[in-house]
Amino acid sequence: MENLKTKYQFINAAKTLFVRKGYDDTTMIDIAEEAGLSRRTLYSYFESKVEVFQAVVNSEVEKILTQLSDIAKQNMPVQQKIVEFIFGYFRLVKETVDRNGTLRSGFFRNVWGLEHFRKAFDLKQKQMLQDIISEGKTTGVFDVVSVRRTAEIMHNCMRGFEAPYIRGKLWQGNTREEIRFEARRLIYGALGYNNMDSNK
Repeated sequence: MENLKTKYQFINAAKTLFVRKGYDDTTMIDIAEEAGLSRRTLYSYFESKVEVFQAVVNSEVEKILTQLSDIAKQNMPVQQKIVEFIFGYFRLVKETVDRNGTLRSGFFRNVWGLEHFRKAFDLKQKQMLQDIISEGKTTGVFDVVSVRRTAEIMHNCMRGFEAPYIRGKLWQGNTREEIRFEARRLIYGALGYNNMDSNK
């Protein structure tokens, strides 16, 4: 328990420094000093700054996954759940990037700049999508041939929208109602769901 507490002490210290100074200008010595612990102790938990950065990223994406899981488990019509899940995803990612300097700098370098960091995150997100789509197909609400393939396509589309959404370039000049209406049309079209009027 004490080991976990110390590890999170380093992660929180690194997060503070990445926001304040940026990733490139933060050193392992800085992280140890910010945490109030020795550099030797830091190296017993992390071999490099890259590992610390990955731990910071993991702590942030786990928060997103927990909240997405909560949405996926809600008792609501599946056609509403898929929309809330997708909109919730974009909202949570934007909040994380806006709040967190390390993700902000990484993101604009290379679509989060975290391709090799976010594999596990993507797999879990796709599995949640697949579970929701499977629920819709099983209950006859969604008309899809392959649940897995549909989840894969939707996930790739969501990733493609990440950068313009976070930069505030997506659907500029449209009201929230217009955005949700058009997004629902896209989502429901992909899922073979035609009764839009039944879900506002």
